[in-house]
Amino acid sequence: MGLRNDPPEDIRIRPMVAGDIREVLTIASDAFLTPWTEQMFMKELRLSFSRNFVAVAGQGAPGPVAGYITFWVIADEVQLHSMAVRRELRRKGAATRLFLAMLRDALEQGAETGTLEVRRSNEAARGFYEKFGWRVTARRPSYYSDTGEDALIMSAELKACSEVFRHA
Repeated sequence: MGLRNDPPEDIRIRPMVAGDIREVLTIASDAFLTPWTEQMFMKELRLSFSRNFVAVAGQGAPGPVAGYITFWVIADEVQLHSMAVRRELRRKGAATRLFLAMLRDALEQGAETGTLEVRRSNEAARGFYEKFGWRVTARRPSYYSDTGEDALIMSAELKACSEVFRHA
């Protein structure tokens, strides 16, 4: 299983800090019907089991935040909670780098499985996750309160995703 394009070298992943929240909020507001609030992101930064990374574009001096990912690693499972990329920087490798960072971090912490929820209508996101070996395993009817849309639960055995690392 190979990725369509290798992520460019000028996208770096680093831990999210409070100073990133303003840019993260802009990205989330553009990407989601009901984006997370500043308080929600700040809470994630304080939780010991919450992991939060940003993708930063550009060589040398820190560039703009291109995207972010927030996930939990609890026991042997990683749970993806939120991921988005700045609209004008989409399809340039930031999401791939963020997702791979999550997988690596989760494996290093002993996670064996992963889960996430995605809107049934979000075919682009589902296709992205499927590239990494994630599959729809369940459905939550009327999960999203803003539209009443179903959530699809996608899951993966993380070791089965290891083939992706050879292509990143």
